[in-house]
Amino acid sequence: MKEKVSVPIYGRTYDFDTDVGDALYISSLASYVDQKMQEIAKSTNIVDSMKLAVLAALNIADELHRLRENKDTFNNLVNKKTDELLILLNTVLE
Repeated sequence: MKEKVSVPIYGRTYDFDTDVGDALYISSLASYVDQKMQEIAKSTNIVDSMKLAVLAALNIADELHRLRENKDTFNNLVNKKTDELLILLNTVLE
């Protein structure tokens, strides 16, 4: 079942069909995009909403990319430490 949700982003309202229960999540995402566009507008004095949307998308993509890199680095560290602990445990148990 679908439900409609209307969200404001940078002074415009966008309507979406979402799965039931996803309206709050979509509203939260829209709020985040709006916040990014507002921040960029203030720091750059750009008024073209299309340029602001593209810059916001690039900023959000950069955040995602960095988080993925950090997650991969962390996972590699955990795997390395796990391997080291397994070797140490096997040594003690032998």
